[in-house]
Amino acid sequence: MDRFAASARMNQYERGVHSPDFKTVIALSQVLGVPTAYFYCIEEELASVIMDWKASC
Repeated sequence: MDRFAASARMNQYERGVHSPDFKTVIALSQVLGVPTAYFYCIEEELASVIMDWKASC
């Protein structure tokens, strides 16, 4: 994906206009170095627990 298209797509995700499919979430998690489950956390506390778990692995 070219940089311009990626930027526009991420903007739509951030604004809640569109949601990424699971394949895209997996790719994002690999690039950002976070567990896939992190993207599905509604509660900030749970997101922190997941990141703490990742750091301990």
